Amino acid sequence: MTENRRRKVEIRARQAITGAGYLETRRRITALAEVMQQHPQLNSYGIGVFDPLRKTAAQRRAELAAGREELAGGVERVLVTVAWLREHITPIKTPTISSYAAKHVMERTTERYVSNGEFIAAALVAGYTFKYAQPNVLFGMSVRDLKRMN
Repeated sequence: MTENRRRKVEIRARQAITGAGYLETRRRITALAEVMQQHPQLNSYGIGVFDPLRKTAAQRRAELAAGREELAGGVERVLVTVAWLREHITPIKTPTISSYAAKHVMERTTERYVSNGEFIAAALVAGYTFKYAQPNVLFGMSVRDLKRMN
């Protein structure tokens, strides 16, 4: 099966689950795929792997691959988070807010769980400025808006 056919099968399967149109489903899947390609250490845990100094290179690679696969399967959670971020949190230039802290604000507000990696991916898709602070990422998000949500 060619890469293009695999992608179409994935889009049709996701389309059947969500009920969204083909083009909308393709755009959603593509947005997350582009972010994952631009940030190769991004996975469901965040950036990198947990406690990397205590693991062999093979263990780190395996954990990263599993985390990336898990993140790729969370397209809908990522896109719901993107929508929430765009609606509620104003972007600013200076990255000062930890992804982990902002993720908890969103979880308390929406009563929906997302992993740290899903939140990071959503913020990157939404276009917030960022700075790595492994395993988290600092984002340029309005502190005022986050406090208002909390």
